[in-house]
Amino acid sequence: MKFLLSVSIVLFSHVLFAQSAKENYEYAKEAIKNDDYKSALKYIEKTLSNDSSDPEYFRIKGQVQYKLKKYKEAYNTYNRGIILFPKDASLFNSRGNLRTAFQEYHSAIKDFTKAAKYAINDTMKYGYITNRATAYYSLRAFDEAYEDLMQSYNFDSTNIATLTNLGIVTDNVGRGDETLKYLLKSVEIDSTFYGAYANIGFKYQNMGEYEKSNIYYNKVLAANPNEPLGYSNRSYNKLKLGDLKGAMKDINKSIKLYPGNSYAYRNRALIYIEMKKIDKACEDLKAATQKGFGTTYGSEVKKLRKEYCGF
Repeated sequence: MKFLLSVSIVLFSHVLFAQSAKENYEYAKEAIKNDDYKSALKYIEKTLSNDSSDPEYFRIKGQVQYKLKKYKEAYNTYNRGIILFPKDASLFNSRGNLRTAFQEYHSAIKDFTKAAKYAINDTMKYGYITNRATAYYSLRAFDEAYEDLMQSYNFDSTNIATLTNLGIVTDNVGRGDETLKYLLKSVEIDSTFYGAYANIGFKYQNMGEYEKSNIYYNKVLAANPNEPLGYSNRSYNKLKLGDLKGAMKDINKSIKLYPGNSYAYRNRALIYIEMKKIDKACEDLKAATQKGFGTTYGSEVKKLRKEYCGF
C-alpha cells in the first residue's frame, strides 16, 4: 500500500506539473496576441522551467526574445532547443530567419536546408525552401534562389511569398519578361498584399516608368504608412522625375523608420549629388557601404565613391 500510495502521489504531482506548464504556455500565446512580449517571456520561461519536452516552447521563447530585441538570447534559445531536438524543422527555420536578419546568409542557408529535410509535410518543406531562396538572393546567388522558388512554385503556384519572390528574382536570371506575370498573379490572389504592389512598382521603376511606379508605391504607403521601403523607392522615383524636395522628404522618412537599410543611403546620396552637396553624398555612400550595400546589391556604391569621393 505504501508503494502504491507513493506512486499515486508522484503521478498526481506530475499531472499538476504538466497542467501548470500548459497553462503558462497558453498565457504566453495570449500575451503575444496582445503584443505584450514582456509578459509572454515571463510565462514561457515559467513553462520551460516546468517542462522542456516540447520544441515549440523553445521556438516561442526565441520569437518573443527577438521581439524584445534580445537577439543573442534568442539565438541561444534556438541553439538549446536544437541540441535537445536535433530534427525539429521549426527550430532550424527560426534560427535561419534570425541569421538572415543579421546577414549571416551562409549559415541561414544551412539552417533552412535542415529545416526542409526534417519538415513534417510538404507545405512546410517548401515554405522553408522559399526562405532559403531569400538567403540565396541576399548573397546574389540568383540561380540558386530561382531554382528554389521554382521548386516551391511547382508545388503550390498560389503561394503569395513564392510568387512575390519570383517577381524579384526573375529579373536577375534573364527572365524579366516573366516578372509581372508572377507579381500580378499574387495581386489577383490577395489584393490587400501591399508587398506585391511594392515589387510591381520596383519593376516599373527599373523600366524607367517612374510615374507609373509611383502609383504602386502610393498604394503601398496607403496600406502601410510606416513602410520604409515604400518611401525609399518612391523617393528614387521623385528624384528621377526632378522633384528633389519630395525625394528628400521621402528618403529621410525611410531612413528614420529603417536606419539599417543600405539602399536608402544610396538613394539619399544620389539626391545629394543632384543637389551638388558632394560631402553629404559621400557620407551617405560610406554609410551604405558599412551597412552592407555591396554584399546585397553589388558594386554601384563602390563606383560612386570612386567617382565622387576619391575613396
